Amino acid sequence: MTATETGPAHPPQPILLPPALAAELTSLHPDQRDAATHHGNIAVLAGPGAGKTRTLVARVGYLLATTSRHRGVAALTYTEAAAHEATVRLQHLGLRPGRRLSSTTVHAFCLHHILRPYGRLIGDPLPENLTIPGTSECNQLWDTAAYHSGLGINPNNKRTLEPLRRLMAAGESIANYPHQYPSTVHRYEQLLRDNNALDFEAMTIRALALLRQSRTAREQLVARFPHFVVDEYQDLGPVLHALVTTLLDAGVSITAVGDPDQVLYAYQGASPHYLQQLSNRADFRPLPLKINYRSGSALVAAGHAVLGEDRGYHAAPDRDDIGTVTILHADGDLEDHAARTVEVLQDRLAIGTPPEDIAVLYRSQGPLLNALATAIQAAGIPLDKEKHRRRPSGPLADLIAACATRRLTGPLPGPTTSDVTAPRRRAAGIAPARTLRDLAATWHRQLHLADLNDPANTPRTLSRRLAALLDAPDRETPSHPARTFLAALWDTLGVTRLADNSPDQRDRDTAQALADANDLTMAELAGGQIPGHVALTTYHSAKGREFRIVILPGLVEGLLPLHYPGKLPTPQEVAEARRAFYVAITRARDEAVLIGGNCYTIPANKWYPERPRDTRRSRFVDEVEAQMLTPPR
Repeated sequence: MTATETGPAHPPQPILLPPALAAELTSLHPDQRDAATHHGNIAVLAGPGAGKTRTLVARVGYLLATTSRHRGVAALTYTEAAAHEATVRLQHLGLRPGRRLSSTTVHAFCLHHILRPYGRLIGDPLPENLTIPGTSECNQLWDTAAYHSGLGINPNNKRTLEPLRRLMAAGESIANYPHQYPSTVHRYEQLLRDNNALDFEAMTIRALALLRQSRTAREQLVARFPHFVVDEYQDLGPVLHALVTTLLDAGVSITAVGDPDQVLYAYQGASPHYLQQLSNRADFRPLPLKINYRSGSALVAAGHAVLGEDRGYHAAPDRDDIGTVTILHADGDLEDHAARTVEVLQDRLAIGTPPEDIAVLYRSQGPLLNALATAIQAAGIPLDKEKHRRRPSGPLADLIAACATRRLTGPLPGPTTSDVTAPRRRAAGIAPARTLRDLAATWHRQLHLADLNDPANTPRTLSRRLAALLDAPDRETPSHPARTFLAALWDTLGVTRLADNSPDQRDRDTAQALADANDLTMAELAGGQIPGHVALTTYHSAKGREFRIVILPGLVEGLLPLHYPGKLPTPQEVAEARRAFYVAITRARDEAVLIGGNCYTIPANKWYPERPRDTRRSRFVDEVEAQMLTPPR
């Protein structure tokens, strides 16, 4: 036999894998194992609870173990927390890839691995005094650009123009936009350059332009990272999809992981068709993961009802209970939805359900959130209002959060995927602990970016300084106030100096934001849910998490899908609401409680007074109930 596309004529050489990785691959479901060990491009279409993260980490581990030790893997995620979790899990699988692995967000990868090293190749190096503006600074630049383009200053300019900006960068059609819109985008981009600033969109937009222009940059990037593994592909949008296809043409092997049914960022340009387009390519293998290890079969069926079609998902065969879908009705306004929510909470807590295993989810902030928070707190139920937290975002805040996690979990890294405590910690939103070496490397990188280089501050010395604080005895509990630990960490890291010298505006805001958060708990500082508290959060924030019980109030037509009296929602608006509701209902392991109603009050605004509205319960509840009443085949 001669060498063909099916493989070489000679017998393949055995692959030596770290024992922990080999054992993990053996324990995977055959579909997961196929995804992890596939040779070539693959689109992993992972439904809810399908073990996506476990499969992705195994895939990255396998690629690292079977690729030349001089070449590496880029594992791109949507959040830094997800990136760090992948790194920790790889360590438990016996892998210490060092510089061979870049596990980070797409934006950080574009900045540190494309723009910084290769910008000079096209005569567009990043300035030494580069700054990363915050939200308010970006809004001011948008207003200035809009004013000079004749578009006028409007608080919605950024939200309106960012999708256009992405389409322009990707080379997609913008024929339906007035001429002032592209002009405003060009002016905004120039203002960024004039101010030596780079916002997050510019990181990906300029990285795409650079790779398209420079063959040398493409070749050098492929030489270092021949494999890219991209998580949450359905949420990436046109620029990042164009970036991936550019890398494909340059010879990179792509693993795309996602679920077209879980697109939550359509307002940012995300669309399910990018992942579908990729999976339909002749040079890709689409591989769906069909088993839901999270939910019972009744909950899986409810998810199919919301989608309007059967995706072929099914509960794990060794799960005995089918789960429960409970449909309730609120007779009055949103205060009645809140009252029914309290009744459900009191009942489930009375039978021993831990509070942190329950989530109350809502679509967006407004009257429903206010009614829920007021009623739950009046009932004396401990509540974690996640959107009201004071912990800031940004690289420095993320480092502080990671240090708090390490302090909570102790001197050993967090649990492996087989640890029986992992599901509970995952449900409570506690991330795996990072090693001191990893934390010290992150700290060292922050010092470098802030131009605070000191030969004495090596990763090794920084690691020893962290150990003295993070691994000290008498550690705090998750519900303990964070102020004492935060004060000690402040001095250890030199937070004020780091913040003042950081090029990232979010870092500069971190010091004041945390100084004002006197009642922050250790769990909140670590970015997790407060133990002993019910989670109150949005559909978006619940994505990627799971709870034993999920309560979904406010399921009223006009609120879900959102539309005004006398104006029907567009098919696109219905599709977006459907996907959001699908994400929410599939967070449940044991029970989903749907609270429908037929009226709500439209808040007053500058044009209209407060108006009661009679309507009906959400169409999505009707669909779930119809499925429940249909006899199984």
